[in-house]
Parts: sequence; structure tokens; C-alpha cells
Amino acid sequence: MTDQANSGDHDDDTTASTAPTEDVRPPTTSSPTVLPSGAVLESPADAASPATAGVSRRTLLTGAAVGAAVVAAGGFGGWWFLQSRNAPRTTANGLQVTTSWADRELALTSPSGACEAPLIIAYEKGFFADAGLNVVLKKTGDGEDTTAAVGSGKYIASNGIFFNYLGPIYNGTPVKLSGGLHYGCLDLYTLTDGPVRKVADLRGRKIGVSNLQGSATNFFSLDLLDAGINSSPAAGEVEWVVIEQDLLPKALQDGRVDAIATAGGYLPIIRGVEEGWATVLSDNQSRSANANQPCCAVVLNNTFVSEDPVTAAALVTAWANGARWAGANLEETAEIESAGKYVAGTPEEILPVLKTLTFDPSPKNLRHVLAPGIEKYKKTGFLDADVDVEALADRAFVDLGLNF
Repeated sequence: MTDQANSGDHDDDTTASTAPTEDVRPPTTSSPTVLPSGAVLESPADAASPATAGVSRRTLLTGAAVGAAVVAAGGFGGWWFLQSRNAPRTTANGLQVTTSWADRELALTSPSGACEAPLIIAYEKGFFADAGLNVVLKKTGDGEDTTAAVGSGKYIASNGIFFNYLGPIYNGTPVKLSGGLHYGCLDLYTLTDGPVRKVADLRGRKIGVSNLQGSATNFFSLDLLDAGINSSPAAGEVEWVVIEQDLLPKALQDGRVDAIATAGGYLPIIRGVEEGWATVLSDNQSRSANANQPCCAVVLNNTFVSEDPVTAAALVTAWANGARWAGANLEETAEIESAGKYVAGTPEEILPVLKTLTFDPSPKNLRHVLAPGIEKYKKTGFLDADVDVEALADRAFVDLGLNF
């Protein structure tokens, strides 16, 4: 994820794979076009969609050569080529590409924590490149509204728990969700020798969070709801105390708060558990009734998705391949995260965090839990009570024809 410094919130297959290469073009018998220069161009129906075939150095060089031929030809031939390249086309599985993004640079928010292993691995192991995608990772600014930035197109995609995006999508931010990546990176901690033994004991107490609109706040509001506690700040049944991420463990130790909610497997507090002074009260892997909610899901810019769902599907598929590979290679993933300075920790420190995650990427599973999640989430007060659940679920999720 993107709401903290040392963790990402932004996933049980045991083998890595690359983006699908199945040809989804409808059959055709069209003849190629011969330009005055002698260059031969396939018709749009015969040419592999750049979004489907991907962009490699070879296709870029071929495209440059053909482009030169078009310029040399001039006149009607050049006009026909430029027009047909961006002509609307529909793939065999019903996805319509109106404008290809296959050749463009795709900016993703740079990972900042151990739980963003799917993105780190997809990038470092070349899954994006193998899918023909020109992905670049860009760091977000301090306090930047990442959701709004994805909606504006500054970034093409990011990741985070889907609850983070429901309010913005409801209020018109043009982003779409497609595909959960893993479970297990959200944790609620308390003092081992403190008075809090269960979530219900938090009534009237203070909970430290790094962001009042962050993933941990959103998720554990559901646990509070299950315990009969209204988590809305306006209700006053719990007090959310915003504290800088790095200072959360110390605030718990000093008694400034009675619990802290974190995302991404924050290393200092995990050390506290190992040392015995901190205890996990709840998490989204096994201890919570809401653990079926993926803590990291892919969020996409709506213009990108609507214009080129084929390239969007390739991006999500490569991202999912990163999740599968990470889940099957935890030790090497920890080494990659440390060596690339994606996470400020040694491989030995990162590995226990990765072991708390269940890497199970799936757009279908995300869509399955979306409506029930919205129905429950609106009872927390963080989403309007009059929200049409199915309408918001349909508006938030984009079906890219992915069957995993």
C-alpha cells in the first residue's frame, strides 16, 4: 500500500508463469496491403494487436521500419496506416480496444514495503517486460493522495485494500479495481501485559494509526463493528490517534495508545512480538471474521482501462504472476526486496513478514467479496449508509476477462 513509509498496501500457486500469449484475434482472410515503397502492411484484422502481442525490442524496430516506409510513401497510404492503427477493434473475448496503450510508458506507484512483493517481483523478474509492457516505478510524494493521482493519470496503477477506494469511487474518482493479490498484511497489536485481551475491550480506548483513511483503519473498523463498537470518529466509542508510522510501536509501549493498527507487516512491531511485549489482537489472515478480504488489490486508471482493456489485462496478469512467484519463493523474494532497497531490512528480517502473507491473486475472488464487503463497510460510518451496494460494486470493479 501507499499509506506508510515502511510497508505496502498496497497474495497458493507454486509455479511462476508469464502473461498469456494466446492469439485472441478473430480469423480473417484479408489480403496484405503493398505500399508504393514496396513495404507490405498487414491489414488491421490480420495484424496482431500490440496490446495482445506485447512490445518487444523486435516489434519496436519493425514498427520503426514500417513507419519510415509510411513516411516515404506519403499521401493516402500514410493516412490509412495511421488511422487503422488506432481503429477500434474487439477481441475474441469481447474486450474492445479503442486506443492502444501497448507502446506507452506505464507509470506505477513504486513499492515501499514487504507486502508489495507481487509488484517488486513482477518488475525485477521481468514479468511486465515479458508481457511487452514498458512499466516504470515512480515514488509518490509525502502525503500524496495516490487514489486521486491514479484517477488523474499521473500513475496508471497502484495497489491497496479495496476499502480505501470505495469512498473515492463513490464520489467520482475515475479508478477501477481488478484483482486481489494476497491476504495477511493487516495487523492489530496490543501490549502483551496490557488490559486489552480482545477487540471488544477497545471500547472507549485509543487506537494508533498512521492514517485515518488508511488501510488498517478501514479494515479493523469491521472488527470493531463485529464487537458492537461504532468505529466512526464522530461516534466517540473509540479514539483513533494519528501517529507517524515509525513512532507507533513506541506509542504503544509508552501507553499513549491501547492498540496500534498497521499494514504491510511493519518490521519494528513484528520485532516486538518476537521479543514478547506485543501481541497480535487481530489480522486479516486468520484471526478476524473479515479475513476473506484481500489486503492488496490492483487499482487502475479508468481511461487506461476503458481505452485498452487488453493491455490492462496483461498488466494485471503479470502482476498476479509476481504474486504467485513470490509465494513460491519467499526466501529469494526477501533477498530481492532487501537488495533493491524496496524494504529497509535484511532478508532475515523481511522473511517473517512474507511468511504471514497468503499469495492468492484473483480478480474473481475480489469481485465475489466486493458487494458483501461494501454492505458491511457502510455500517462503519466510513461510507454513506444510503450507498447502493450492487451499483457501487459494479462501478468499482472492471472485468478484464481474467479467469483466475
